[in-house]
Amino acid sequence: MSEDSNNYRYKKTPLWLIIVTVIAMLPVLAFPALLNSHIGNGETKALLWLYPVYVAASGICAVICYRERPEVTWILLTLMILSHAAMWILHYGY
Repeated sequence: MSEDSNNYRYKKTPLWLIIVTVIAMLPVLAFPALLNSHIGNGETKALLWLYPVYVAASGICAVICYRERPEVTWILLTLMILSHAAMWILHYGY
């Protein structure tokens, strides 16, 4: 192990990043409303059920990987926000 990798291990994740990640995860709180008003086939319902699992996993991975690869964190957060938009479009249409 190099000295640089040891520094990454002990570097704390900043509080502002955790706050940004939680804010990016907030739209998933509308999941029960989306599920109750969903009218569609089984494929879209399966995607709708996987949506909160994806958001939780993406948020956790974004916080964890910030120490070593901050650019991956921003990519994960961007994909999470795009998935929020995709779920709303899937549910409500254009």
